[in-house]
Amino acid sequence: MAVFGVVSRLASQKGLDLLAEALPHVLQRMHVQVALLGSGDPGLEHLFRDAARRFPGRVGVRIGFDAKLARLIQAGSDFFVMPSRAEPCGLTQLYAMRYGTPPIVRATGGLVDTVEQFVEGTGRGTGFKFDDATALAVYNTIGWACATYYDRPDEYRQLRLNGMARDFSWDTSAAAYENVYAWAVAERLSLSQPVRPSTLAR
Repeated sequence: MAVFGVVSRLASQKGLDLLAEALPHVLQRMHVQVALLGSGDPGLEHLFRDAARRFPGRVGVRIGFDAKLARLIQAGSDFFVMPSRAEPCGLTQLYAMRYGTPPIVRATGGLVDTVEQFVEGTGRGTGFKFDDATALAVYNTIGWACATYYDRPDEYRQLRLNGMARDFSWDTSAAAYENVYAWAVAERLSLSQPVRPSTLAR
């Protein structure tokens, strides 16, 4: 059974209300389990605890934070869910990919930059992205991930390998910054060169 992991602050900024709304429909229609670790909004804590009560053996919820358990969820899940409304950078999707767990993310902030959309039949991508901040979009994207997991096992395996192969180290980031600075200096120099009369249109 495909396991979907969540490690997050329970807040609307993180889109956990969208997941809470979609979750009963996911569990009723899809062959999945959910493991969630987090704390925050008391209303969301109640909703996820209630889901664990209603779906025993299918939903595991731990309210609070435990660094070791967080890593176990990131590494042991088949997918990692981050339906954020806003995400300036995001680190947990990077951890998940390093462990070979494809992330399911909303296309916002740093999640856009770090997760490459899966494209069926191409071997490309590191995860699944959706645009709309709605429970329906969360539901549909989890369904897409399930279909890939069960119906396209070779492509799911490639997704995992792609994520593990990504290099998010400072060496890579520093090289990218150097390229940007070199481009900016070259552009500045080209703009500061005087225009020779012979180059003007006649």
